[in-house]
Amino acid sequence: MMQNFKMWCRVGAVVCGFWVSAVVAQHIERPRPAGWEHLRPGVRFVDRFGVAPNIGEPTSACWGGDNVRPRDVRNGIEEKEWSYWGGNITKVGDTYHLFVARWREDSAQGHMTWFYSEIAHATSSRPDGDFKVVDVVGGGHNPELFRCKDGSWALYCINAGGQAHVYRSTSLSGPWTFERLKLDLNGKRLIEGESNFSFCVRPDGSVLAVCRGGGMWISEDGKAPFVQQTDRRVYPPVEGRFEDPVLWRDEVQYHLIVNDWYGRVAWYLTSPDGIHDWQVHPGEAYVPGIGKTGWYKYERMKVLQDRYGRVVQSNFAVIDCQKRDDRGSDNHSSKNITFPMNPGRRITSFQKTAKGWEARVMSEEDFDARKDLDVKSVVIGPQSLVAFGGGVPVVGTHDAGRDLVLEFPPVELNATVVELFGRETFGKTFFASARTDGRRLDFYTYPDAAGPRD
Repeated sequence: MMQNFKMWCRVGAVVCGFWVSAVVAQHIERPRPAGWEHLRPGVRFVDRFGVAPNIGEPTSACWGGDNVRPRDVRNGIEEKEWSYWGGNITKVGDTYHLFVARWREDSAQGHMTWFYSEIAHATSSRPDGDFKVVDVVGGGHNPELFRCKDGSWALYCINAGGQAHVYRSTSLSGPWTFERLKLDLNGKRLIEGESNFSFCVRPDGSVLAVCRGGGMWISEDGKAPFVQQTDRRVYPPVEGRFEDPVLWRDEVQYHLIVNDWYGRVAWYLTSPDGIHDWQVHPGEAYVPGIGKTGWYKYERMKVLQDRYGRVVQSNFAVIDCQKRDDRGSDNHSSKNITFPMNPGRRITSFQKTAKGWEARVMSEEDFDARKDLDVKSVVIGPQSLVAFGGGVPVVGTHDAGRDLVLEFPPVELNATVVELFGRETFGKTFFASARTDGRRLDFYTYPDAAGPRD
């Protein structure tokens, strides 16, 4: 492992000069697309972020500028001696695992020490914080953990030159083997290198991936080469310096968020199959200030999902100042932080009837669809219509056990996936998605029946 680490350090020294020039300009205020000022309140992805409850008492006895103090230092992971960056959280049994990049805070190069970073394995009994390092896997940066079809684990990372590697193990406790990530261009051009991949498992156990440049890839089992599927990026057709895509899916569709790091604004897209027809959702996916926190930059977004694939928590790499101003042994640093998310509600069946359309809204432990839904506020339609205040209203309801069936008129929906939007009786935003073709993207069952998250 240490030989690999030292090799990466030498490569990092070569690219350091390029990195320094890249961070001289830290951000620009980009104008938002025309019409975004007319979006329906609550419809943006950024509106799903909640305020993290305190694990411990907020304190000012910690590093950071006045913009991030006082704060709950037990949220996510942070230590005075280490700067943390990136990493996703995975639940196995009753334990939450975070694989995260880190480097010594007192390093002379400050934040630029990222190219010397190592990947630490931290665990916690809760998803939102109190993570403690239990092991160091090896050298690497921007790690992302995913599971292969046979149930083994793959830990993706890059070296300082942006080359993709992967650590592999049958257990999250290791031991880990190290190799280059196998990529098959499939006769296509490589879109902006091998860095910053994000992964999700498809219903058949194959693994879908997106690279920093926005190209889509598929491996038949997570071990076979990832084969490039697209010859151009799937990102929004707008100006932006894109990085840090995060990819996931639920039982309805595939989701992608990508960050314009220079503009400090992220974009949200969805697709029925993860390859084609990526639709850009209007409105910011996230921006500085989410969750009522004052961090200067929010990058490397990752998601924690429930058993249905809904996002219940997000986590970010955050820094309190411009990266170039974070120097060794100073008052600035970076950490991993978490936010609770509004996961939305489930539509357990959506079908066309002789009278129109019917959507069955599922009741859950914290939600009685028959009592807690403001039915008069609910509309349905393609997301491009619902987002700007349009949509077809409910014309009737009936109970189905503990669930509530919403009745809609016989309209042409003209979309594979439609959105339902409204309010719950206590003021919480109600949103859900459904497929007009009636399909469900069931989760792949691993050999040990542990599933992709638990």
